[in-house]
Amino acid sequence: MRELIRRLSFSDRVSDGSGGVPRGCVPLLVVGDGDEESERFVVRVEALRHPSLAVLLEMAAQEFGYKQEGILRVPCAVHQFKQALSTAGAVSTKY
Repeated sequence: MRELIRRLSFSDRVSDGSGGVPRGCVPLLVVGDGDEESERFVVRVEALRHPSLAVLLEMAAQEFGYKQEGILRVPCAVHQFKQALSTAGAVSTKY
């Protein structure tokens, strides 16, 4: 987990074709459950250290591995991710 956060911290800009993500932030794709649509977010790397978000990152690592390329996919319901962001006191941007 520390390696993932360290790697994300040093990335200057990540581009998904829409202009990129600011330094110090990471793009996340919350894949949702069943019929729920996926949503994209941009979150500050520091917020990922909070326990509520660290649990979701560990779930992502178990399901998709530690060496995901491109956008980081998080396997949880969108409302669960938003609740974890709120608990962490993090501000995110949908993109």
